[in-house]
Amino acid sequence: MARSAHAQATVLPAPRVPLRDAPKRAEGRRVASPAKRARLAFNLPVPLLAFVICLAVLGVGRVTLSFAVVQKNLQTDAVVRESRQLAVQNAQLQEAAASLSSSLALRNVAVQRYHLVVPSRVEYVTVPPGAARKVGVEKP
Repeated sequence: MARSAHAQATVLPAPRVPLRDAPKRAEGRRVASPAKRARLAFNLPVPLLAFVICLAVLGVGRVTLSFAVVQKNLQTDAVVRESRQLAVQNAQLQEAAASLSSSLALRNVAVQRYHLVVPSRVEYVTVPPGAARKVGVEKP
């Protein structure tokens, strides 16, 4: 049987099956590949990117400043605590000095530390005013 020349030349087109990896068309536009989509997602306008960077720098500065303030407060508290301890110690030393300034305390220190002997009998000598001139003592 002889086939016609027209029948041999006719080739039917293959059915169109969408490929999984091929980019799809949506409303006459090509949809970007996943790599391009990832690049487009981070393609922010420059002023917005600068604003975000400045905001981050300000946030870091605020945290750093707060940390410095807390450290200074701790140092101030330590100085105040030491000042109060020194005030208490100063009050104790003032009490001790006041107790040592009494004549009885001085007598006890002289006897115990310097081994002075307390006289058993005290005698007072009075000199008439004219006698002092004879010796050569002048009044101050």
